[in-house]
Amino acid sequence: MSTQPPLGPPPGPLFGVPGSGQPPPRRPWWLRPPALIGAAAAVAAIVVGLVILLGGGEPGHERVETAAQARNLARRVALKPADWGSGYVRSTPYETGDVTESFADAGCYLAVQTPVNMLAALERNAQSPDRRVVNTSTVIVHRDTASAAADIARFRTDARRCRTEYDSASKQKWVGVRAVDVPGLKGFDEVAGEEGHQVVDESGLKLDEYYTQLTGRKGQVLMQATVARSGGQGRNREEAVHALTLMLSRL
Repeated sequence: MSTQPPLGPPPGPLFGVPGSGQPPPRRPWWLRPPALIGAAAAVAAIVVGLVILLGGGEPGHERVETAAQARNLARRVALKPADWGSGYVRSTPYETGDVTESFADAGCYLAVQTPVNMLAALERNAQSPDRRVVNTSTVIVHRDTASAAADIARFRTDARRCRTEYDSASKQKWVGVRAVDVPGLKGFDEVAGEEGHQVVDESGLKLDEYYTQLTGRKGQVLMQATVARSGGQGRNREEAVHALTLMLSRL
């Protein structure tokens, strides 16, 4: 996952130290290691929230075929600060189309790279007034349904492989990484969930950040919502479910 907003979940999009005006690192889906990484070819496709207007050949949806169409879709679906709740404001950086994906090696160290077979992507970051919560919504539009399905499959498997993860480019560390089921999410072709606890930030300082990342696939599009909160899990999962549901409604 790879940009950086204030106060939020792990790697990828995000970094910061609580109370410093910069959000703690969060763990957007693209910063999640893929499953089966013994092979260098394993490119993990992660994500924060995404929605889709197409359907990779699946009935009832219009397929997105051009980068321009994909960018328009991503802009419409990705959440803005007000979508997360009253008082939420933009994080810095707020928006980027330079979304990266991550993969983990055998030692569960994460590395990032540009997504494969992607038409367009967009990430937006927001934070609560007290800066204790940082949220990310991500939309990735793949060229076809098969690519999107492969990405979410790797994401799902990876959450079961590495209980502790490290960022290969900094000192960040996550513990208690686990896959979670979210039966309440309806309307997606498939859903993957992950939760964990970030205990070390980029510079090696102790951190107490809990995150929930939910990724939904609809045809060739991935939508992801990430909620990271200082000091405890709080309503992370409920808020991520609401965010992902809202994204889907904008297809």
